[in-house]
Amino acid sequence: MIQGLTAAASGMAAEDRLEQLLSNNLANQETPGFKASVGELIEDPVFAMERYSYGDGADGIGIGEMGGGVDFQEGVPSFSEGGLQTTGRPLDLAIVDAVTSGEVAYVLAPQGAKPVAGPVTVGMGGRLTAGGAPLAVYGPDGQPVQGLFAVRNPAYQGSELLGEGGMPAYDAAGRPSYVFENASGQVVYTPGSETDDPYAIRVGSAEDMGYHAFLPVNYTDASGQSGLAVTRDGALQLNAENVVVDAAGHAIAPLDPAGRLLVGGRIVVNPLYHGTQIFSQNGTPVYDSNGQPSFRVYNAQGQLVPGGRIGLVDADVTQLQPLGEGEYMVGGSYQAAAVEPLLGASTAKMVFGALEGSNVDVAATMAQMMQALNAYEANQRVAQSVDSVLNIAATDIGKVQGG
Repeated sequence: MIQGLTAAASGMAAEDRLEQLLSNNLANQETPGFKASVGELIEDPVFAMERYSYGDGADGIGIGEMGGGVDFQEGVPSFSEGGLQTTGRPLDLAIVDAVTSGEVAYVLAPQGAKPVAGPVTVGMGGRLTAGGAPLAVYGPDGQPVQGLFAVRNPAYQGSELLGEGGMPAYDAAGRPSYVFENASGQVVYTPGSETDDPYAIRVGSAEDMGYHAFLPVNYTDASGQSGLAVTRDGALQLNAENVVVDAAGHAIAPLDPAGRLLVGGRIVVNPLYHGTQIFSQNGTPVYDSNGQPSFRVYNAQGQLVPGGRIGLVDADVTQLQPLGEGEYMVGGSYQAAAVEPLLGASTAKMVFGALEGSNVDVAATMAQMMQALNAYEANQRVAQSVDSVLNIAATDIGKVQGG
């Protein structure tokens, strides 16, 4: 009975957090470059059920599992592109990714793992591969495990290689489509053997995995600590010093002529420039009839960088965490020394005089909010019913009626 109360309470808490996430999505429907988040709910806790034959001292026989509640796991941003909106404003910049759809898988690399375009196929030795490289296997800590491989299960009789989100597909006999082997070909783990599989591969779509393009930002937190972040919001502005900044007021970090990121650098618009266009198509300055450049680039030491420009960097979206106002932390840190190695040169396109709209689907979000509200109220009614029964059990059952 108490378990029913806690399960209903967990459902109410999870739906409340989901409602907050959806409300934030809806509130940012007009924010340029905003990426709507998708709420992920997981069954937690999960209890194993066993059948016992009392009196013989034998161990129980597993007969399945029973969920004891639900938890809001995380909000995962969807990086599908919003529509382009032409503004004609010279400081507006829309980002158009080079790859916007298709399958993405994470493969083994010298640095650990990296995303590549799919599809996933069966390679030498039965190993699952993408782009000619074996898929990376992640351990319980979420980090790649060296020397471990996902290998097609020879006993599997199904037709599908992968299930949803890279999970194994299962045949009619319950056999998984792949197992995990070490470098010697020994099976280390068979998916489905435990309630929570300790190993996994990462396969998904370009909307929620892989590299996407961003503007690099010289980020400063509330305590004054500086570092590096990224943003998709191209509604750029000028501060009091004519420095190009994002919506949060943080300076856009420029690139040098070789495309290297100038951490701590800044782009300063020239007040003597008399033109209508600020950036050329490749992000370099334009010049007016008097030979004045539209802007100049300075490094962190305040030195002029000839040929410097505004530009984009690529970041793996699975390593991003929202900071607010359209900015993202990369790799769990904004310390430049930790972030810079995670950023790569971008092949995306910049469209000046335009903005990328948010990817919020207003109608779908409203429907999801109503669904979350209905689920919250249903759990609330369950909690009230359980409370009523408990009250009867505590006050009425066993009561001796007066004669």
